[in-house]
Amino acid sequence: MTDAPASPFRRVFCWFGRLWRRARGGGSPLQRALSVGIGLFVGCLPVYGLHFPLCVAACVPFGLDLVAAYLAAQISNPWLAPLLVTLEARVGSALLGRAPLALDELKLDRFGDVFERALVGSFVVGAGLAFSGALLTLLIARRGGEPRERGVTFERTLGRYRSAPRGDRWYVDLKLRSDPVVSELADAGSLGRLIDAGAGRGQIGLFLRDRGQVSKLSGFDTDARKIDVARAAAADGERFEVGDLTTFETLEGSADSVLLIDVLHYLSPSDQDAALARVKRWLVPGGRVFVREVDRRPGAFSLLTRLFERIATTFGYNRASGALGFRPVREIVARLEELGFRCQIRDASAGTPFDNSLIVATLETQAA
Repeated sequence: MTDAPASPFRRVFCWFGRLWRRARGGGSPLQRALSVGIGLFVGCLPVYGLHFPLCVAACVPFGLDLVAAYLAAQISNPWLAPLLVTLEARVGSALLGRAPLALDELKLDRFGDVFERALVGSFVVGAGLAFSGALLTLLIARRGGEPRERGVTFERTLGRYRSAPRGDRWYVDLKLRSDPVVSELADAGSLGRLIDAGAGRGQIGLFLRDRGQVSKLSGFDTDARKIDVARAAAADGERFEVGDLTTFETLEGSADSVLLIDVLHYLSPSDQDAALARVKRWLVPGGRVFVREVDRRPGAFSLLTRLFERIATTFGYNRASGALGFRPVREIVARLEELGFRCQIRDASAGTPFDNSLIVATLETQAA
């Protein structure tokens, strides 16, 4: 006996259900935060009538929440839009080096000038609102979503940064609560003596130390300002210094684990291979190195991840001495296997629109 064909009403209802689920995208806190941030940025653009298609183009391909984005874009509603455009025009005037427009100059024949000023200013105003709205959304979403034990450790680690500048405290909070690699490392068991290469502000290593997974912590980074923040947060048995993968000095076999989280692509492929050989000398037999990198391969998610990294280095947020050396993850694995490591590849992008992979490489006890 065959099932009766679905009625036209039911087919239409199912189609709308699929469309709604696609519009809502993923439900992770980071995806919600990115959706709100995109909506606020788009809503600040003085291109009325195009906000919805812009939200569609920015959200649907990356599995973000179109509904949340478009609701956030309604910041340009009839009550707030005049104030928003006025602020953007003033910011745009300053950026363009022009005198602010007086009210009696806002005439139809000056529309092009006013639009130009508002458009330029909208990128700055929109970016500020987008960052603030996304951060607030993420913090609210994350507060109730962590396991109790991990949440207690988060608070303990964040307490180390109470004297740090506000921007650094926000960054550490955001990174610990939203980066999938934190959960992966929290589930990695004992890490023993840990070296955190490219430690930045030191938050990942300190979090793992606060969880009791690390017996001794060393870290380094090329950014002296970030290292100062890490040093202020450190305690006994935790050392941070300025350096990179070519200058950091430690004894052979002095580490049980090494973190290379978003570090290798700041080197050329040949320098990456040399750095991995150097890291091997730091490890005891059976030690592990954790490598998180964007996988250079075709696809929107990989392209987006690499674009974010390039923007961060262009504006000086992250430092790079030369061109970024993105490469397929399989090439990194092949090099590690040549050095005597046994490798596993795990996804490190859960709940985000990025394309990162985590390589867990264990040094074979008989490695040469």
